[in-house]
Amino acid sequence: MSNSENKVEIVPVPNTLRALVFIGLGLVSIIMGFVLTPSFSGIAEGFRLQQTGSGLLDFNTFAVVNGNIGVPFINAGLLIIIVMISYLLTKTTVNGGSIAAAFMVYGFGFCGKTLWNVWPLFFGVMLYAKCNKKPINSVTGLGWFSAALSPMVSVFTLYIVSDGSANDGLGSEMLFSFGGLIVAVILGLIAGYLVGVFGGLLPEKHTGLTLYNAGFAAGLVGFLIFAIMKVIGLGHTGPGPFHEFPNIANGQLVACIAVALIYLMICGLLITAKERASIDSIVAKKYSGSAVEQFGFGPTLVNMSVCGFFCLIYWALTITANAHGPLFACLFTCVGFASNGISVRTMAPIFAGVYAMSFGLTAVKALLTGAPVLETAIGYVGSKNMLIAAIFGCGMAPVAFKHGALVAFFAAMIHSVLVPNTGGLHGWMVLYNNGFCIGLVVTFFVPMILALLRRDKKE
Repeated sequence: MSNSENKVEIVPVPNTLRALVFIGLGLVSIIMGFVLTPSFSGIAEGFRLQQTGSGLLDFNTFAVVNGNIGVPFINAGLLIIIVMISYLLTKTTVNGGSIAAAFMVYGFGFCGKTLWNVWPLFFGVMLYAKCNKKPINSVTGLGWFSAALSPMVSVFTLYIVSDGSANDGLGSEMLFSFGGLIVAVILGLIAGYLVGVFGGLLPEKHTGLTLYNAGFAAGLVGFLIFAIMKVIGLGHTGPGPFHEFPNIANGQLVACIAVALIYLMICGLLITAKERASIDSIVAKKYSGSAVEQFGFGPTLVNMSVCGFFCLIYWALTITANAHGPLFACLFTCVGFASNGISVRTMAPIFAGVYAMSFGLTAVKALLTGAPVLETAIGYVGSKNMLIAAIFGCGMAPVAFKHGALVAFFAAMIHSVLVPNTGGLHGWMVLYNNGFCIGLVVTFFVPMILALLRRDKKE
């Protein structure tokens, strides 16, 4: 389906108003944070614990803050407000790409990103723009995407000291040093610069089949940096504690997600007074590129909300999944990219592919080991790895758009078995591990799938 088929009458919405809508989301999050943790002493304690955590991949912030579960909402709310202020100051257009970047920062504010560890990466991309004479507002979104590597800043600042020793626990004991802070800032600037370079080179490699191009770039940079760390004896062996995912206030946390999605829905409907037909277009059809330009800002907000609720439906259907930091990260990433290529029609085959693969493989294992088949398979479908593989897997929406649901289904199956095994390649320092994995899938495996399907047609 071509984008020309999706053209609708669009009512212009000022850039400042677009930014204010998402600043409003940040304020709603902060309010929810204070409702969940009304004690200022509790907020202070939880905030200290979150800001000084390692933040490595799948860091479950809700398990870190000593029961003060409102703190991550405050952290995430402040982060998206900061992003929007940066857009206003640099006159960056709030459209599909920049909205997606903002929501990745917001979502990972519940899982690894803090108010301080994002800055060296961001300014590294700004340095790239300055050195290559690019307008700052053309790379502001990429600057925030580069914060995928923010755990690296935390690790060097807080868990590696000047004598070269490192704490493999990466969260059980801080080892702060000023030398580590200096190294973290320098490495962050270099890594951000490299993300800027790779971010412009990689689209031709994967032919635009992943929405998470910055995640692919960050994954390659993280792989390189961790390889160097291991060679000089600073590599850690695991993601450390606080990577468990027990039931922590499931009902309250999911209710807060629903509040955020309802807020987006209401804003979308209010702004969309003259664009009602556009809502049907964006929700019901596949599309590529920025939804704001194709359908209007109001319908885009509605689509973001609808896609978020579709993720919650999938979460509920897994039966055994809990709410945790990584769930917030992947769900709000999907919501953000619903402004830049994701719709329910492109999500469905990816959900189906991950579900089928995770259920089928675990059922086979249960048969071989004598374990209860249904219980074991359902439990694995709802596990942290498979839940986020499904929701993050929606970054392969261009595969469904360009090659159809069947190819997307098979690509999602491959993604589900690769992604649990890629975190160790970059030392769990790349938060967008699914983006890194999807880059590998669409670059190497999707062409294989297409070749097999073409062969089937010939035969």
